[in-house]
Amino acid sequence: MKAFSVIFRLMIVFSLLITAACSKPKIEPVETPPDVKILAADLRANLSQIDTTMAGRIAAFKGSFGNETEIRILLTETLNAHPAILSSCYIDPKGILKYLEPAKFKDSEGADISQQAHTIAIMKDPKPLLSAPFKAVEGFATVVIAHPLFDANKRFMGSLNLTLDTSALPQLVLNKNKVPSNYELWAMETDGITVCDQDKAEIGLNIFTDPVYQPYESLRILAKTIAAQTSGEGQYSFKAAGSETVAQKHATWDTIELHGKIWRVVLVSK
Repeated sequence: MKAFSVIFRLMIVFSLLITAACSKPKIEPVETPPDVKILAADLRANLSQIDTTMAGRIAAFKGSFGNETEIRILLTETLNAHPAILSSCYIDPKGILKYLEPAKFKDSEGADISQQAHTIAIMKDPKPLLSAPFKAVEGFATVVIAHPLFDANKRFMGSLNLTLDTSALPQLVLNKNKVPSNYELWAMETDGITVCDQDKAEIGLNIFTDPVYQPYESLRILAKTIAAQTSGEGQYSFKAAGSETVAQKHATWDTIELHGKIWRVVLVSK
């Protein structure tokens, strides 16, 4: 009888221990914040892929840019090199947008873009470049990666320009790295101009001076710090994505470079 009583008591104690263990709240795993260095490197890799593809396709033509058919083949091939490419353009040696693809932008053929800063730069010093943001004749804000074209005798024949959708680039990077939806990615040049943003309306605006940003002093102050430092973190207030409500945001940033053009890449928790 005593043995039964001891066993019964042990069973009760064991049952209570199991109940207590099961009733403990589950510890949720702590989310590791995304690493801006990894995302910046991936953004740089996207630009590099476009740049490298351009160089490879140009080299394959071996200076054969003598007629429209040859040039349009090059334009079509490079247009499909990356999902963020909006148009592929041939700029002749005088700065005329001679041909471009896709066909929906055909009305822009023949436009004189000789006074655009990147066109002036590549005519003066024919080498690959990444432009500052500008309003393309096709009607959208963009940046271009441009490569000079030379014939078989090394004579300058103009340039191949690819216009980029820099509102699409951040989302491609975020999706690839499975970044939670409460983060956004943007980039600016060291002069304060936004070059890359999921909000198309902000591309080409200067954070230091544009009226859009004047009510947000903390953003303008942090942007100055971002411009001055290659990496870091800080806080600022700005409108929440898709809303007029002002939210406090935490930012970390890193730096990438292509053809001498420097971008500060900023990861923000919304």
